[in-house]
Amino acid sequence: MCVLPAEDTASSSDKASVSDVEPLVKDFAGRWKAAIELMHKDVITSFSNFLCGMEILKAALTQLLLYYTRITECVKKINGGSALNKDLVSISSILYEIKKYSRTF
Repeated sequence: MCVLPAEDTASSSDKASVSDVEPLVKDFAGRWKAAIELMHKDVITSFSNFLCGMEILKAALTQLLLYYTRITECVKKINGGSALNKDLVSISSILYEIKKYSRTF
């Protein structure tokens, strides 16, 4: 669900601004890679059944990617959102890390 309402029906107070989403975008950019690594380590140590744990990790990482894709689409709809492009993590970078940590041996 995007926080940005349709242009015709929204009052200006209902719209997200760059200043609203900038902290979220910058926080994600700074912590996403370490968070994925931590999730992987937690799965490895928490599940005795490796394959089951890896399936859970893949599902969680897929959900992360879906939510992040939604956020990037919302940022694109914000007036001036292009100023945050430098802080947005590319989808391909996230996909690379997902593939790296969700391999089964």
